[in-house]
Amino acid sequence: MHKIFPAFILLSFIALSSCSSDGEIKTVSENAPDSTIFFPVTDFLLGQLNETEMQPVTPLKITTINGSTDSAWLTRDDIRVFAQPFLTPLIDSATMSAYFSGKSFMDASLNLFTLTYAPGRPLPDSLNLQRWDVYIDPVHNKVQRIYMVKEEMISNESRVYQLTWMTDEWCSIRTITTLKDGKATIKEEKLIWDFK
Repeated sequence: MHKIFPAFILLSFIALSSCSSDGEIKTVSENAPDSTIFFPVTDFLLGQLNETEMQPVTPLKITTINGSTDSAWLTRDDIRVFAQPFLTPLIDSATMSAYFSGKSFMDASLNLFTLTYAPGRPLPDSLNLQRWDVYIDPVHNKVQRIYMVKEEMISNESRVYQLTWMTDEWCSIRTITTLKDGKATIKEEKLIWDFK
């Protein structure tokens, strides 16, 4: 399932993108968020979770807080619980086109086709999703990874959550908590289910 989405999205972006005379790919409707095609990130992650739950493997969770590391074996069901905060809000064209716009480009340094989504206008307080990127391997026509950022205020703390999802391999959530006095704590939790 995760191989079909990139092909559709990649072809759609190529069709909608225009090339200048010097071969540079221009962004897709930067100033018109409602015309941006959104990669169905939520559906992709749910498909990945379904696949991990069918694999005969025990995931390893590695937690690092300000340089101190600990690890523990978990169950496959724990992967879904771990990813749950990034399954909402639903990321698709219907729900995000009013707030976000997208850009697409070929990143020659990574050799990946990149879809980048950022706010196209001020976001409502109820929406803590800040941005996300989808990296597609054009050679194998496969999503390589997804990166998402959420931010929220909890009493006197600012919390930034960064999800990195490596397709079929692992995911991590980095939480940066900053107090009003500027003191910050960095916590990184990584779940690995492919040990090749």
